[in-house]
Amino acid sequence: MIPDPYVAAAGATSAEVALLMRAKDISVVPVVDNPKDRRYLGTISDRDIVTTCVAEGHDPKECSAETHTRTDTVVVRPDTELDGFRIDRLDPRDAHIRSTIVVVDGRKRVVGFIPHPEQVTGIVIG
Repeated sequence: MIPDPYVAAAGATSAEVALLMRAKDISVVPVVDNPKDRRYLGTISDRDIVTTCVAEGHDPKECSAETHTRTDTVVVRPDTELDGFRIDRLDPRDAHIRSTIVVVDGRKRVVGFIPHPEQVTGIVIG
């Protein structure tokens, strides 16, 4: 798990999120209400920006990250035992994209991120 991962504020533009991804060499970030409170809203990937923003003719400098946020990402609590888990809830359109798991505390604040959980197999989440 990556503790205290980079996050994108819901009000950030898709272009700002893309710049964060490029600067930090990441492809998916949790989207939160604001960077201070870090309440989880969903995730956004570089592919989401390309396929649901740019490809649909939206201006990435105008549309917010929240507009293109996915809410189907697996979310677990910090005390969840992941040994033996397998992600099985991918949208068929995104089968080639690596899954992610977001770790949130009891107040739904993002406290961790697991970027490549397909390395563990067994019990299905979701």
